[in-house]
Amino acid sequence: MTTRATVRWLLPLAIASLVAVLAWWATCFLCDDAFIAFRYVGQVHDGHGLVWNEAPWQPVEGYSSFLWVVMLLAVWNTIGAPPPASANVLSLLCALATLLLVARRLDASPLPPALARARAVLSTIVLLGIAANHTWITWQSSGLDAALFGVLAVGWTLSAAGIDGTRPRDLLSLSAWAALAQLARPDGGLLVLATIAIAVHAATVARARWWRTALALWPLLLPAAHLLWRRAYYGEWLPNTYFAKVGEAWPESGLRYAYCFAFEHGLWLWLPLLLLWLALVGRRRERCWRAATARAPAAIAIAAWAVYAGFYTLRVGGDHFGYRPFMHFVPLLLVAARRFVADLGLGVRAAAAVLLLLAVGSGGFGWWYEHVARGREVAGYVAVGRRVPSLLEPVFARYDRYQAWLRLHLVGIRRAQHAAMCEDLQRRFPPRGAPVANWPPGRRGVLEIGAAGVGAWRAPQFDVIDIFGLNDWVVARNKGTRRLGRLPEAVIDEVFRAADANADQRLAGTELEALGALGDRTWHHFTPDVWAELLGAGWDPEGDGLDLEQFRRAVWDITDARLMAHERQPPPGYVEALRPCVRFVDGRFELAPEVPPIDAAGIEAVERRFRARIAR
Repeated sequence: MTTRATVRWLLPLAIASLVAVLAWWATCFLCDDAFIAFRYVGQVHDGHGLVWNEAPWQPVEGYSSFLWVVMLLAVWNTIGAPPPASANVLSLLCALATLLLVARRLDASPLPPALARARAVLSTIVLLGIAANHTWITWQSSGLDAALFGVLAVGWTLSAAGIDGTRPRDLLSLSAWAALAQLARPDGGLLVLATIAIAVHAATVARARWWRTALALWPLLLPAAHLLWRRAYYGEWLPNTYFAKVGEAWPESGLRYAYCFAFEHGLWLWLPLLLLWLALVGRRRERCWRAATARAPAAIAIAAWAVYAGFYTLRVGGDHFGYRPFMHFVPLLLVAARRFVADLGLGVRAAAAVLLLLAVGSGGFGWWYEHVARGREVAGYVAVGRRVPSLLEPVFARYDRYQAWLRLHLVGIRRAQHAAMCEDLQRRFPPRGAPVANWPPGRRGVLEIGAAGVGAWRAPQFDVIDIFGLNDWVVARNKGTRRLGRLPEAVIDEVFRAADANADQRLAGTELEALGALGDRTWHHFTPDVWAELLGAGWDPEGDGLDLEQFRRAVWDITDARLMAHERQPPPGYVEALRPCVRFVDGRFELAPEVPPIDAAGIEAVERRFRARIAR
């Protein structure tokens, strides 16, 4: 390898990789949901199969990522590192692999002569923009499968963007990326469909040979086999998590989620660049049409990601985790930005300035938000408009209002809050498999649990009822929702009058802390100052205080709200029929002697009865 090649892509890659490692080290965390997959890995490791609870419980798929579970298990069996110790290291390797893919693509992509001499500089800006991006680096840890899906999504997209789809070798590579992505997350099924569409285009429009095109798709047999195995083993075509998380279409949540993503990542900065690029392309209509025909795989890839974003925005309502579904868009957007500046014919300084602006604009806000929210990690909310000069407050007003709404619906929860919660749970629960004093020999232990990750991982000897349904077939499909309902007007009015210290029929400033008195009637327990900011930002758009009608609406919105991924609840009598006899008290598990034992036949009968009832 020549010195020129080293400077051109290896040096930018090395610099960005160092920054990524340092940022990963500073933000590395585990979230409670990651321990759900860890429990499944533990069950296989202990010889019970890929199940949440061992037989006679029917198998349930609550982990979503088959490939991630297999990787964690392989590491545990090979070098003895259990999932909590290996997950984030594997994620870091995925992050570095993503940077490698981007670096290679930037090096291979053509540049006009004016920019070619500054290729290394431009590549460094793009790679650093990815490595230092708050959202992207956040999901290069967590213990979840996000980094794995991210590298596969980026690999598939870059592969699609660089081929015309006619060569079997290119289709084979694209099929491999799509197959692995589908094994990593069900979302990858969209990439499988897009790959098939690219192959059909190649065989019809581009006149590629059908039999060679079909043979190049053989890696797609792997996700097809996995789908059939899922159906045979779990009895479902989709993971149980889909039924637990995705209910009625929720665009009012998804649009707020997408707006906040665009706001935080400076997507408004892209508008002038995109308009200029479209104007330039529009002047070359014939060339544009030829390029679109020759680059059909790239167009199909763009369409696939548009469908993906639309599904999460309009159907799912975003995600419980802050911008996790959109994380892999960060490297793809920055790679696209370099293509835009190249097509626009900008000089080196102008191109570098534009790329630097987009890189900082897409990643700086997240770091700033985490800084101003320091001390409120558990609450997970701060009205940032109050932390900027008054001239800028109107710019942040809508963002703060949407963030308040999302926080109260458990949508877009941030890294710091997940980290604080998981650290607290790990401190509270005893070590994995710790013996339980005075436990009767042969007694079956059933544990009812809400935060199903850490607790379930630490209690492999017990059957665990996940009351939110991620790992329970019955709860996931129960139509009952976990909503508190509207409080009576009389109760709200009484709180309002008690809080209205100056009797001006409005609540403002410290008076807004009144909702703290209703904390026991909501799902949220914030400190008074956080309540004040949430109410002010979310329901007082004029900033002159909440009147009685606005206060009523705020309380009703909060108490009668949908809760992302926490909405399902067990049907009446289900948990009681399973007789949970394990209690968690003062940092240890103990037997509840007053609960009569349940045997394997009893568990089997309860599951059969309630599954039949829910399926009606």
